[in-house]
Amino acid sequence: MSISTSSRPRWQVRQRESNDIVEHLCAIRSIRPEELSPDFERHLHDPFLLPDMEKACRVFSEVVRAKKHVTIFGDYDADGTPAAALLSLSFDRLGVPHTVVLPTRETGYGLRLEDVEQAAKHSDVLVTVDTGITSTKEVLRAKELGLQVIILDHHLPAAEIPPADAVVDPFVPASKYPFPHICGCAVAYKFIQALSKDFPDSLPESFRKWLLDIVAISTVADMMVMRDENRTLVHYGLIVLQKNRRVGLKALLEVAGIEPKNVDASSIGYAIGPRFNAGGRLSDNRIVYDLLRTEDPREALKLARTIERFNKERQDLVNELYLLVEKELFLQNDPSDKFFVVSGESWPTGLLGLTAGKICQQHNRPVVVLSYSDGQYSGSGRSGDNYSLIDGLTSQASLLERFGGHRTAAGLALKKENYTKFVDAIKEHASQQLSEQDLLASFSADAILQSDEVTLETARRIKQLEPFGLQNPQPLFIIQNVQIEPLKKLGRKQNHIKTIGRIGEVSFDIIGFNMINTHELFGDVPVIDCLGSLEENVWNNRRSLQVRLVDYHPAGKEIIEFHGKK
Repeated sequence: MSISTSSRPRWQVRQRESNDIVEHLCAIRSIRPEELSPDFERHLHDPFLLPDMEKACRVFSEVVRAKKHVTIFGDYDADGTPAAALLSLSFDRLGVPHTVVLPTRETGYGLRLEDVEQAAKHSDVLVTVDTGITSTKEVLRAKELGLQVIILDHHLPAAEIPPADAVVDPFVPASKYPFPHICGCAVAYKFIQALSKDFPDSLPESFRKWLLDIVAISTVADMMVMRDENRTLVHYGLIVLQKNRRVGLKALLEVAGIEPKNVDASSIGYAIGPRFNAGGRLSDNRIVYDLLRTEDPREALKLARTIERFNKERQDLVNELYLLVEKELFLQNDPSDKFFVVSGESWPTGLLGLTAGKICQQHNRPVVVLSYSDGQYSGSGRSGDNYSLIDGLTSQASLLERFGGHRTAAGLALKKENYTKFVDAIKEHASQQLSEQDLLASFSADAILQSDEVTLETARRIKQLEPFGLQNPQPLFIIQNVQIEPLKKLGRKQNHIKTIGRIGEVSFDIIGFNMINTHELFGDVPVIDCLGSLEENVWNNRRSLQVRLVDYHPAGKEIIEFHGKK
């Protein structure tokens, strides 16, 4: 049996910038060599470069001295909830009485007038974190009620900046902050870092460093670019996570079956982050806030088990919704469409983005999944790098009640009477932007490895580029002319594949997770080209070379070489 290559994804590979693989990776990712070893002092920016940071500290220093009561208003995701916990832990150290309010999916994202009214009943100060930058009318009302307001956010502002006492956001037009792409939790951390100048005994560096586990989780889970200051925050945050002194996180890792010493950015992205988001997607994310605050091991284990149950329920619900959406997909769209829109009645809104992501990945084109309720459609969209979702939605702004997001992920809402117009218009916009070639599945590798580079030493050297994440993903390599042994099936559901690969005298494991549907494509082909990541595998204290497979085909298929940066 031979592999049919007609429908297989295309492979592209970047031309080598250097014979040294680490130098090559740094060159194509615009990473300076000195960034490979982040320095806590040198590679963190001055928090006072953030707009209004001096104002925020001046206001809050008086809050601390006068023991004023504060309401912290956060968000229900894996950035806004940890950010609220970080502020709460720090305010405890300062002796500031406070209340934490987290919205839910039911109440909706962002500060509402009723939240302001409630805060004014018992607080003197309102601090928003990971939200607030577009809450002009809510801040106006807060000021009318006598509240002082500090906004700590990282989202793009609207034309009008809210009239708060301080607006700390790296994207405010007058901002001089050298690296604006930090998450809301990182903005909160910078605020505490700045406050430590006035309160060095309450907020010493030793305390602030132990907060970095929370910052690292938020940075990765909120999909911030893994460049500049974020590399430093995550690098040191992972050290804190591996030492694991936080009772709640220790319990969460235990329940999730993750060894603290093995925690890396990938662990956050695929295991911790989804669990931190699970409660917010289904109902209320207060449970994650409580997990980060608790010092009781028994309560921590109880909370961690509940989060695990929520995460499993979220996974099951996403799978159910995905199957439902797939059934509807070509009843509502033509296979030739370059943009898919699919909707249903009362679909769970917290799961629409995840489902859109799976559909987008499966069909390699932008997708919007909407739920209809009370005369309105609302939902989320996902896209690959070949189409800007936010540009597409902006082009149809007149048909939308609200929208926002980024190039590859966005949310939107529209009235029933505009639905058909929107669907036709967004499909037409995509047809003008996307070519047929854009819709073909493809992989971009960082390099073709020479046979003498397929070693454990190379895998160890590549780890210098960690932490991996957005704009610095785990490197993908092409390894050619690999002799393979017969496949084995692995996993409780037998959904993984494994074989032994050989190049000359060097042998290594090849493992493909969730690739059981393609295992028959190997057939009796004895020599293949592999596309995957080079890793050091540790099992029972034995260290070995492993290739984590992404794709494969018979040796000799055409590979397109190109210039470019990630």
